[in-house]
Amino acid sequence: MVYKRLTALFIAVICLFSGCGIHSSPDTQLTVLTIGTADSGGTMYPVGSAIASVLSNDTVKINVGASSGSAMNIQNLTAGEVDLALVSGDTAYAAYIDPDRSGESLRAIAAVFVSQSTWIAPVSTGAFYVHDLKGMRIGVGPQSSSTELSAQAAIQELGLDTSGTTVQNCGLGSGSESVLNGELDAIHGFSGPPINALFDLAQSIPCRILRYTQDELDQIMAHNDFYVPTVLPAGTYSGQYSDIDTFGVPCLLCVNASMDEELVYQLTAELWQSREELIQAHHSMSVMEDDSFLYEDLLIPLHSGAERFYQDISKH
Repeated sequence: MVYKRLTALFIAVICLFSGCGIHSSPDTQLTVLTIGTADSGGTMYPVGSAIASVLSNDTVKINVGASSGSAMNIQNLTAGEVDLALVSGDTAYAAYIDPDRSGESLRAIAAVFVSQSTWIAPVSTGAFYVHDLKGMRIGVGPQSSSTELSAQAAIQELGLDTSGTTVQNCGLGSGSESVLNGELDAIHGFSGPPINALFDLAQSIPCRILRYTQDELDQIMAHNDFYVPTVLPAGTYSGQYSDIDTFGVPCLLCVNASMDEELVYQLTAELWQSREELIQAHHSMSVMEDDSFLYEDLLIPLHSGAERFYQDISKH
């Protein structure tokens, strides 16, 4: 763990049910943590920044680190280079069950939003469905990211990989810029809506959010059982006038199993109490209004500190 002890004694227990916060005193020590996010064109970075803001106080300071996404965040978390990380549930699950035990120490604090498969293309391409991208130039996100992995799941099911389609790794920001400049025909995002770079692209030129057929969605989810059906609400992006059926997975706020239980308990309590502020910061976190979303049916175990917090609130 890289959190740093800067003064004498850390006050670990939050006065949760009495409504008081954590107060500084002459004996208070400051704990400095870093949260791993992703590139600024997606949702993880603004969500991570909002989480860092609400969790920082007189005793805890959280810095924000950019990365290429979930896979890199897991590597950095297990290596002790970050203390918290946003990780797409599918990537977290794959690491946790990895025979090489690369992610056995991965633990969840909470689910914070749902990553949704979102393809966007200029109207000028004539594409309405994802399968219409056959033979086109498409951006699929950073290499080994959850955006690329979910894009590849769709590409294989739809046969885009055998139809002369050009697939390019790119950041969401740089990829959207390439679509705007005519260097790519479409880009895929896999994050909580609205995805910043895709939102900006749809504001800049007439675009369509592409659809899957129901059969295609059924096939993708049948072969990737960690994905769940989800809906992109009408009006999420400029020019999107109806709901779009797609697939997704919860994005988890993760820590290492070795993180101090009282510290994780405190962080979980602060996150729980700050949900309204988080939702105001980014619409993707509106799913946190549902209490059970944070802790039920996660793809990896909860940290013992988080689990104890959720057990405590269930008693009240």
